[in-house]
Parts: sequence; structure tokens; C-alpha cells
Amino acid sequence: MSKYRSIAFKIFVLTNLVLIAFALLLYITLYFILPSFYLQNKSDDLNQGITRLLETFPQKDWTEAVKRLDNFSLRYNASLSVQDSEGKWVYPVHFTKVPLLPSQVWEPITHKKDVASTILISAPEYLSAPSSKGTELISHANLPLPGYESSGYTLSVLASLQPIDEAMQMLLRLLPYMALIILVIAVLGALIYTRLIARPLIGISQVAKRLAQLDFSERSRHDSRDEIGDISRSLNELSMNLQHAMQDLTEANAQLKDDIQRKEEEEALRREFMAMISHELKTPITAVSGQLEAMLHNVGPYRNRDKYLAQSHHILKGMEKLVYEILDISRLENHHFQPSMAAVDMSELLQDATEQIQYICELNGIELEAELAPNLWMTGDKSLLSKAVSNIMNNAVHYTRRGEQIRITLQADAGLVHLRVLNTGAYIEPSEISKLFKPFYRIEKSRSRTTGGSGLGLYIVKTTLNIHQAKFSLSNTEEGVLFSVRWKIDK
Repeated sequence: MSKYRSIAFKIFVLTNLVLIAFALLLYITLYFILPSFYLQNKSDDLNQGITRLLETFPQKDWTEAVKRLDNFSLRYNASLSVQDSEGKWVYPVHFTKVPLLPSQVWEPITHKKDVASTILISAPEYLSAPSSKGTELISHANLPLPGYESSGYTLSVLASLQPIDEAMQMLLRLLPYMALIILVIAVLGALIYTRLIARPLIGISQVAKRLAQLDFSERSRHDSRDEIGDISRSLNELSMNLQHAMQDLTEANAQLKDDIQRKEEEEALRREFMAMISHELKTPITAVSGQLEAMLHNVGPYRNRDKYLAQSHHILKGMEKLVYEILDISRLENHHFQPSMAAVDMSELLQDATEQIQYICELNGIELEAELAPNLWMTGDKSLLSKAVSNIMNNAVHYTRRGEQIRITLQADAGLVHLRVLNTGAYIEPSEISKLFKPFYRIEKSRSRTTGGSGLGLYIVKTTLNIHQAKFSLSNTEEGVLFSVRWKIDK
């Protein structure tokens, strides 16, 4: 911004103009008003002085009277004269040979004895200074002196206005110097005024500019108890409110981005899930369809219908299991799904799951050890927990070699139900562990039913444990693969 457009420059110029105009107006007013004001006050003072003089004039003591007249003349800067009834000058004595005023001056004067009869006349040239020609005089003539009526003494008073004329001339001569003084005072006053008014406004303007750029680090520090202070405090309050609003907006925007990203990820997972379902169902359906068609047409070995019907039935049972697992996942991922939460005896639930795999372990030469603490209760959906625990157990049996062990422990640990399932001799690549909880993911890439399940078991386990806010982990240990789960225990 140009400095000529700034508020400081405008205030400085305006203040200068106002001060200069005010000073000049005062000077001009003084020049034109002072003479009439001086005349009025001079006349009033002189009239009051003459009245007091006549009221207190010494009678029958002319020496004291002369002193009183001298004092009056000095005090009011006036010329006094006293004449007797014959027109002879009695006072002042040293003017007896030179009349105070020639007769032509007194001729137009109306002889009134009223003290307030003030007459303005122009002084003759021989009574005026060369520089004061035309100066007006205040005159009081033929005022009777108390106590001297028998002698016919009358008092005449003449006061000159020459001092005010000289003062006006001095004002004109002082005008250049006064103009310089006025200019200096105006500039200094404008600088001080500008600093007091414009400086806080400039600070507020800088804060407002930062605020417009969404920079909330600057605060206005002007805290006066006036309108500028109110603006400063309001601006600071606006800055804080905008900062909080921007923070809330940023957090909401970040949350929205996360929601959009999560939706996109869920959509990608849904498409992948559907593709996996299609793949998992396509292969067994094709196999069953081919076998049935061959048996219907008595093609080659398929004439042995009992054998291939049994195979087709086995494939269909696997499909049935897969469909049920898909339905379980669909139910668990439904936003309206509400688990049937109740108190569950985990000790009893684990005992049942252990008995279910006991026979399979004996057939495969796997040693099963179970150490289950009694009466460990938690809140959860019993059917879901039973399914999750069953999947963990079956997964352990499936990946444990003959001659190895499966060790199951259930105990209370720091207010938690802690389940550990260890199958010895097993090992999983660390890069594969996190992927095992994805739907349809299997370490064995051929996806043969003879070497593994559908790949949904651990995904169902993860979903169920998340619903129950359980902490779980799958890791390699020195003895084998350990699946660990922690639930909050009910006391």
C-alpha cells in the first residue's frame, strides 16, 4: 500500500490542516475582535474609574486632589485637565501655557455632565505619533469636581487608543513568525496524534492481513478502554474462533478423507470378496456338474455311479460349509447386526472345543494338552465365540504335523481371560501372518481342498474377536506357532 493512502498519512495531514486552520482562525479573530473588545473594556474601566474618582475626590485639599489626579492619569493612561469658570487651566500646571486641546477639537463636543458620555474623536497630528495617524480618542469633558463648585472647576478626561493600534501592527509583524510557530506546533501535534491513533490501527490492520491469510499466530496487543481497544479485542476473539473453526474443519475433513478411503477400501474388499466367492464356487460346481453329466451318459468310469455320487456329495457338503461361512461373514459385517451378549463360561466353552478335536488329533498322531482354569466368565455372544474358538482349534489341528503337540491353556491374567493355542513344529513366514486374516487367503497357493480350507476361518475369527473387543495375535515362537487371545473377564 502507498504511504500516501495509509491511515497514518491521512491522519497526519488532516490533523495538520485542522491545527493550522484553527490557529489561523484564532489569530484572525484576535486581529479583528481585539480592537472593539479593547475599546469596550477600556471605556467601561475608564467610566468606572472616573465615577470612583468623583465619588472619593478630596474636597478643600487641592494638594491631595492633584496627587489623586496624577495617580488616575498613570493608572488609566489618560490625560486629565481641570479648568476654572473662566476657562483657565488649573491642572496640570505645566500645561497652562499650551492648551491640552485646541478649541477646534472641543467645538463639536456636546457638553454633558454625564460621566458615561463617551465621545470618540480623531487625535490631531501634533498629538499623535507619526505611525498612529487617525488614532481614536475617548473623551469626557466638563465634569464638575465635587467640593469645587464655587470655583467652577470642571474635569476633562482624554484617553488614547493608540496602544491597541500599535498592538495590532505588532500582530501583523509577528504573523510570519507566528505562522512558523503554528506550523511547528501543528506538525508536532499531528505526529503525536498520529502515533496515538494510527499506530494501534496499523497494528490491527497487520493482524487482520495475517488473519485473511489464515495465519492465527499473531494477536493484537492494543488493549485500551475505547472503541479501538474494542476492535482489537473483537479481532482477537474472531481470530481464536476462526482458528477453532479451522481446526474443527480440518479434523472433519481428515475424518471425511478417512471415511472415503475406508469406503473405497471396503468397496475394493467387497469386489475382491465377490471375485473370491465366484472362484470358490465355480470350481466345485463345475466338478459336480461334470460328474453328474458323465454319470447320466454312462461315460467311461462314471458308470460307477456310487463312487462318483459319493464324491459329488462330498463336494456339495464342502460347498454347503463355504456358503454357511459366507453367510456368517455377511451377518457379522451387517451394520444392523447386534450380537446376543450374555455371560459366557469360557472354561466350559473351551472344554467342549477341545473334546471336539480330541478324536481328530488321535487319528493324526497329534498329542493334545489342555490346561483350562475353571469358572472364567466373560460377556459375549456364545454362538459366535464358539465358532471362533472352533476355527482356531481346527486351524491348529490342520497345520500340526504327526508327532507334534497342541497345547491349549486358559487362565486369568490381570483381569483378562487369556487363551493360548500353540501347535509345535509349525512355522509361518512373518510376511504371511497379517495376510492370513484376509478373506479367502491361504498360504498354500493351489487352493486345493485336500491341503486347506476355504480361507475364511481366520477372517471369521478376526471379525468375531473385533466385535467382542478382544486383543489377539498370531506369532512364531521357538516351539511353534502361537495364537493368543485376551478378553475382559467378568468378576
